[in-house]
Amino acid sequence: MRVWALSDPHLSFSTDKPMHVFGEQWRRHWEKIAAAWNSHVGPQDAVLVPGDVSWARTLGHALKDLQWLDRLPGRAKLLVRGNHDAWWPKTPKEREQIPPTLVLLEGSAVEIQGQIFCGTGGWLSPQDPYFEPLDRTPYTRELAALESALESAMSAFTKAVPPTQPVVHVLIHFSPRTSKGQTTAFETLLRKYPVSTVTYGHFHLPEEWQTAPQGELDGIHFTLASADFINFLPVAIPTTPPPPQTGGG
Repeated sequence: MRVWALSDPHLSFSTDKPMHVFGEQWRRHWEKIAAAWNSHVGPQDAVLVPGDVSWARTLGHALKDLQWLDRLPGRAKLLVRGNHDAWWPKTPKEREQIPPTLVLLEGSAVEIQGQIFCGTGGWLSPQDPYFEPLDRTPYTRELAALESALESAMSAFTKAVPPTQPVVHVLIHFSPRTSKGQTTAFETLLRKYPVSTVTYGHFHLPEEWQTAPQGELDGIHFTLASADFINFLPVAIPTTPPPPQTGGG
């Protein structure tokens, strides 16, 4: 099983939301996503989609987008809620409508073929220049949800696979660093656990891309997977444990 990522597809098959108002690269972007996805992702692969899946305001209106995603190759598409995902199901009855290959992570974890996937949406951190007083409540909630996801990942690994070093993939919509590249409590929490990869989206501005954490940083592999940043091409996520860290002295 290979693991891929593509965040922020911003689908709108049931709503009038032309994405090319944000730049010509977004014109008919779903066709670019489908073509690249079909040429890279195999039927047994997993794809991480960390947020901003659909512009729909309700689950009923989002179903066309979710069904489109479900039909693309891949045994599982793992989703966390982005700040634009107002359609996110609120009740067990609504969850029953989610297409079969879509796995929603909300402070939770799942094991697939010996790989552990966990996540939550995250939020802006207090030191981010865009943070406002009303962000305090969701920030606190999402920090707790990340801890719950990581604890669930540890439990899932212990139950599902032999006690070797786990491969733990974290999905989070907001970057674990600020838009200016400063570390946050989200990153501090991530580093308290044996996390292998962190995949996120949300950033769409070149100045944000320049400071976004990318590649292996102190034992964790970070991937910015915003669709426009990766040119609508799914990016491969490492599926082996990071090399052991050696201390100095």
